[in-house]
Amino acid sequence: MPVKQSAQYIPRRTFLGGLGAVAGSTLLQSGCGPREAGSLLDVDAGALVSSADLIYLSPAAEPVEGHPIGNGRMGTMIWTEPDRVRMQINRNDVFAVNRNHEGPRDGPADHCGGCAQVSIDVAAAAFSGERGFEQRLSLYRAEDAIEGGNLTVRCFAAADTDVLVAEIDDRRPQPQPIRVTLSMWREPEVKTGAHTSRYQFEQVAGQVSVAQQFSEADHFCSSAVAVRALGRDVSVESDGGKSRVLAMPAAKGKVTVCISSAAAWRRETDVRSQAIRLLAETADVPMAELLARHRAWWEDFWSRSFVSVSSRDGIGEFIARIRMYHLYCMASTSRGPLPAKWNASLFAVDGDQRRWGAQFWVWTTEISHFPLFASNSVDLTVPFFDMYVRQIPACEIAARQRWNASGAYFLEAGPFDGPVALPGDVASEYFDVYQGIKPNTEFSDRARSFGQYECVLTQMADDRKPPYIAKGRYSWVSHIASSGSEIAVAAWWRYRYSGDEKWLRTHAYPLLKTTLEFYRSLARKEDDGLYHLYGLNQHEAFWGVDDGNVDLAAIRGTAPMAIRASEILDLDAELREKWRELLDHLAPFPMGRDPKSKALAGGTIADDVWSIGHLGQVPGRHMDPGEALLFPVFPFEVWTLETEDAETTRIALKISELNPSRKQIFEGEPFGSAARTPIMESRAGRGADLPLLLASYYRNCFSPLPNGFSNFEGVTAHSIEHLGCITTALQEGLMQSISPRPAEPEIIRVAPAWPDEWNAAFRLLARGGFLVAAAIEAGRPRFIEIEARLGGECRVRNPWGGKCAVMRRNELIVESDADVISFAAEKGARYLLLPEGAAPPDPIAVSAQRDAQPFSCSFELPNGKASEAVFGRMTS
Repeated sequence: MPVKQSAQYIPRRTFLGGLGAVAGSTLLQSGCGPREAGSLLDVDAGALVSSADLIYLSPAAEPVEGHPIGNGRMGTMIWTEPDRVRMQINRNDVFAVNRNHEGPRDGPADHCGGCAQVSIDVAAAAFSGERGFEQRLSLYRAEDAIEGGNLTVRCFAAADTDVLVAEIDDRRPQPQPIRVTLSMWREPEVKTGAHTSRYQFEQVAGQVSVAQQFSEADHFCSSAVAVRALGRDVSVESDGGKSRVLAMPAAKGKVTVCISSAAAWRRETDVRSQAIRLLAETADVPMAELLARHRAWWEDFWSRSFVSVSSRDGIGEFIARIRMYHLYCMASTSRGPLPAKWNASLFAVDGDQRRWGAQFWVWTTEISHFPLFASNSVDLTVPFFDMYVRQIPACEIAARQRWNASGAYFLEAGPFDGPVALPGDVASEYFDVYQGIKPNTEFSDRARSFGQYECVLTQMADDRKPPYIAKGRYSWVSHIASSGSEIAVAAWWRYRYSGDEKWLRTHAYPLLKTTLEFYRSLARKEDDGLYHLYGLNQHEAFWGVDDGNVDLAAIRGTAPMAIRASEILDLDAELREKWRELLDHLAPFPMGRDPKSKALAGGTIADDVWSIGHLGQVPGRHMDPGEALLFPVFPFEVWTLETEDAETTRIALKISELNPSRKQIFEGEPFGSAARTPIMESRAGRGADLPLLLASYYRNCFSPLPNGFSNFEGVTAHSIEHLGCITTALQEGLMQSISPRPAEPEIIRVAPAWPDEWNAAFRLLARGGFLVAAAIEAGRPRFIEIEARLGGECRVRNPWGGKCAVMRRNELIVESDADVISFAAEKGARYLLLPEGAAPPDPIAVSAQRDAQPFSCSFELPNGKASEAVFGRMTS
């Protein structure tokens, strides 16, 4: 049976020292100053993270079940066949087409990521499982080790260079030859209309390489993979087709295979030479040094934050380990010029075509990034935000052409380089369809040809009947206006976590300004003196809604942030007043009792709470309303646990209770989308529900593969979206740093939604740059430790309901019984908060046992459904 081993934190008398500085951390690079020693939490990060290792005691049943490794730019799943180890080298900066592609979405040229496949043939069915098998992914060291029949293959993607290393140690009584095959999956040259994809192999002494190119009009992208073997005589074999082989004679001992990759967007860049140079540089570095540099990066990464949970039911440990796995996957994929695609990420296994194609969805991409802020990994969000900031000019063109609007129209789903700019006559046709002046069935052939690739235009140009198209213009993502606001809010969060004013100027404020201006130009001031919005999608659930809940929340969430940012930067004073006027005269949230709300079929869950909106152009729903109703709470934070208005609080909590998605999770029903309900439950303070909610969400709603990925989006679109939601909900249950109203100073809450039966210790980052640590027992912290990375006023919700002491270096700084404890924190200082009468506790050791088997948890839902979640593979 899978093990159910508890992580543990144990009081100790001897303090072993605090955590070291994070090399490469954005926070430290931005000048956080010196740090005081003396943390009460002594974390054995190696032991704690190793408790979450991915362990297979039998081979993966299919490639998608492999083990993921990556360095943030290149990555692969690693899976086995009886006589070989298989990989596919993927990169997050390889795209076959851009927004101007003339072919169809999901067509023969719509692919991304894949660079080449590599197999290491060790012969004699060493990995059949008949003579013992173990494949273990060490999260702490980011190394994958495969053991079978006296043969070991150890793999890692070097953290500081784009080289993947595979070390083969053959200890078999009768060693076998080793053959390394580099291969491609398509013909050497494929032309699809104006698009051309081609590749070419080259071989020189002891190494082979393949370089591919994609070209079409203004788009060019190239990549290369090179392979070299060290420690054996090597000959190169060629079949003249889609593969090349490095052949090595049988011999006992070790051989090292190095696999490098490179990519470029400029025609003049020689990516093959880059990849070969990386191999040469790696060959000159001793393995011990290469490993030391690689491990140093990952050790620094794991020192940034931690969560340790102890529970009687084993669910707490399971979910805490899932958090570590999610952070591992994000660190393995999020250090390149573009974010990893949500569908298969850097871990595609079957070529470079994947379900849902090469375009990005905001909803599916952002969910994996949400937990990076509190986990003190804001640097991993850079590719995500950079991509969307680069899109601003294209999105501003799209706003003018499609909406006759100012600001930027960010697509919910679109290419990495943003919306396509349309020729004038075509733009006029799409404007007419967007605005309902004519139906999409009247598109000219020329206009329809421009709607082949970009996802939004593809849906607009679709001439099928409902449910694909409604009223001749509405579809799933056609009229979603809020996606840019979601990106902008997250960019503001990043500023608040990091305190980086340069980031505010270059990223957060431009996003806030341009998305708010888009909404301001869509809003119409009516005779009632209020601004109203018409005919917009409430995400994918409801189409063509008037005064939609999501849109009103987007404005109420982003306008205060844009105003505050403009004040900090001393920019756009005139716009600031216009934004205030919009905010002060914005239509109220629609209520369920409103006749126009009741007219929108499925758009209400109770008369006395907010509805989806008022009936506009499309009479019915296309998905359950629960997720769309949550937007005022998350991500737009119009309501938080710190909101002082009693009526708004009543509404938000009742929506949480009645949310149909919540019922679906507790009944163990599958989801077709990564619902954010678990985050809402934490934001609503429902700690008692957290254990079953998170366990069922993981096991029942998404039917995960043994490696934690899920195929709920379809085959070739395996995803970790659900892990991002679980990780966010877990961290929000432990600590929230939230404002009473958007853009106001945040208040730190410790254990705001934590189950009484789970004990925990954690260190997480709060907005304002406060690194917060605590040990929680019976739902309350024993103490709270705060390190002021940036300095400034620190506000903490008093969790003890009585007097609280704030101490620094054993000296009393503040003593108060206020509901919110506030004190001026000095940059770099560490503060200890204790309840009245409590003495500073002995240092606490946080550790865990390294398991030899996969871990699991079992649980029973309220409807009697029994489930078991297992992470890993047992003996077949």
